[in-house]
Amino acid sequence: MERTLSFSKARRGFRKKSAVGHSTALEEGRKSLTEHPNPDRDRDPPGSSQARNSLCDSAHRSSAPGARTPKRVRLAAGGSRDDTPGDAVLEARETGPNSSGSVVTASIRSSSQRHVRGHGHPPGQSYEAPSLGSITAHLAAIPNSIILKTLNIFSCKYPELAVLHPTVFMRDLVDPRSQKESQVLLAAALAVTRDQLRDHEDRILLSRDAYASYAKEHLSEFILQPPKVQVVQTLLIITLHEWGSRDFHRAWIYCGIAIRIMQALHSARVAPYPLDIPSPAPNDPLTLAVESRTYWACFIMDCTVNAGTYNPRMLPRTEMRKLRVGRPLSAVEFAFGPAAPPAAAEPSVSGPLDITQSFEIMVGGFDVWAQVMAFVFNDGRRAEGMCRAENCPWVEGTVWAELRRSLEEWRAGQHRRLLYPENSAAVHISLGYGESFTYLNLLYYVSTLMLHREYFPLLPEQDQIPRGPVDPCLQAEAPAGWWDESAREFFGAAEKIARLLHETAECGGLLMTPFVGFCAFTACCMNLYVSFFPRMNLGRSPDAAKLMNWTLDYLKEFQSVWKLGSGWIKTIQNTSLLYERAAANRSRYRGKSRSDFNHLHQSLHEFRNVDRSDQHLQEINSAETPTEPLPTPTNPPTTSTTAGDEQPPADASALLGQMLAEASSGSDEQVVWPNWWSMLEDVDMTGSFGGVMNA
Repeated sequence: MERTLSFSKARRGFRKKSAVGHSTALEEGRKSLTEHPNPDRDRDPPGSSQARNSLCDSAHRSSAPGARTPKRVRLAAGGSRDDTPGDAVLEARETGPNSSGSVVTASIRSSSQRHVRGHGHPPGQSYEAPSLGSITAHLAAIPNSIILKTLNIFSCKYPELAVLHPTVFMRDLVDPRSQKESQVLLAAALAVTRDQLRDHEDRILLSRDAYASYAKEHLSEFILQPPKVQVVQTLLIITLHEWGSRDFHRAWIYCGIAIRIMQALHSARVAPYPLDIPSPAPNDPLTLAVESRTYWACFIMDCTVNAGTYNPRMLPRTEMRKLRVGRPLSAVEFAFGPAAPPAAAEPSVSGPLDITQSFEIMVGGFDVWAQVMAFVFNDGRRAEGMCRAENCPWVEGTVWAELRRSLEEWRAGQHRRLLYPENSAAVHISLGYGESFTYLNLLYYVSTLMLHREYFPLLPEQDQIPRGPVDPCLQAEAPAGWWDESAREFFGAAEKIARLLHETAECGGLLMTPFVGFCAFTACCMNLYVSFFPRMNLGRSPDAAKLMNWTLDYLKEFQSVWKLGSGWIKTIQNTSLLYERAAANRSRYRGKSRSDFNHLHQSLHEFRNVDRSDQHLQEINSAETPTEPLPTPTNPPTTSTTAGDEQPPADASALLGQMLAEASSGSDEQVVWPNWWSMLEDVDMTGSFGGVMNA
């Protein structure tokens, strides 16, 4: 089986398609499935039950006497429910054949309705959710080929949760002691991989919602029973699912329960006098390897769900050492079992870690990233005393300097072949490790970006060069060239994130996880920033507009899978509105700084994206010092033109009034874009900005 599966068919590799055409194609596909059902859908693949048991026998583990695979039943799968959201493309274009500055115009195209793939059924069609009993029978009837394909896709596309061992999983699936929990775990895995199983499996499988609901329903039964690793793994996957669905509180709770159950399971293994009667569990090397990997996956998910929530982590690295959790196992150790018990394993000291140890590297990277996020969300440079001379970022021993040191030490511990752009994603994808390679480099560059961004102004002057924050100013001068180097690393990180995601997608290794989406969002915002204010990187970002479009294209695809993406796109849209107005006439916001846009600034940093569009627009409009009356439905704006400029279309004012009315009414986030200019895609405004941007 191939380790990596092409994502290009499902995603069309960032290809721009009209919403109407795509919806028509989907509708035709649904009709085809309805009118021409698969005759083999309800038929058991030859030797399916025998193959599943054969996998277990190959590991020299027989199931309990009398155990048998449940009888397969006829089950009508739920509707596909794959409504693709409307396009929302923010395109930046450079004007002029040799424009030295990125002259950007923005246009947003959106449809009036958006549905997240797998989260809603087709309009006008009734949908009846399958019963729990029918889903249980359905899960028992899924062929082994699809189960193994699901496990493979899950391990590749969610490297932070690479906890499912195929041999152990297939063994547990027929073991009466763990069969029920394993079926629920399979449902959870299908809930997050369903969109990537899009060939003939489409006619066999249920919707994402059906699997997720089934898993969550059974978790309420499992969590108070004796601890089992399958329950922990299910909780972690559902944590990721709920986060992507923007149900952040549930995700946080699920993760906390997973950690508590894992602690109980681990305590039963290592405590000299267990406090509870341990449940009988295998003690073979593979089982121990799975438990060790799962404990570290709890650590990673704890880092993510607490990033930017003002909540302390339940499992800091010091706590993992105190609990005597062994180091994360390599891919080889996880596949075949460690030579020594994981608890006795020592940290790697033989040299730089290679790609087979990517999970161990990832653990360290998420630890650093979580610390960076905690620094930013605890006011960062605006915290009390942080502007004093002794706390400036270039001073050794300061919070910023220590975080930067930890990040660079983590990076230095990796083999040189893991570093991007020195090594390409294509090579690692060909080896089956492209997704892990992408994650490791995203962790480094997004942490670098967030550290440096803390000391850059939110709204610089048009011709401003990097020289530090102004709200408030630091109480010491930086060493010569420090700000120039900081800008190079800052915007260089945004560029590398965009290029890495684009390269990965072109090679069929596209990742659609909440963390990767956050990286794309962060890079998009910063490439947007330097497109409007190129002097902030001393003109070293000539491709910023193109890179911004790449990441925005990614987010457009991301929001079709996870609701989380829609909030990020709204934040980008509102940020673009602010920068476009400021670039057109900086006097509008003269003297304004980060403190005038607190809600927008908060949204630019959020992994736990909360919709604050109304507050964004209120801040942008309130901070403006208009040179002429602000546009209203009865007082449309005037457009200053120069000789040769074309006037806007005659219906632009009507569109303006319509969008203002819709934005001010607080329309649902899935219906309209909240900006008055989002429908003005045909208005040529390059003439208005050309003189300012080329100054």
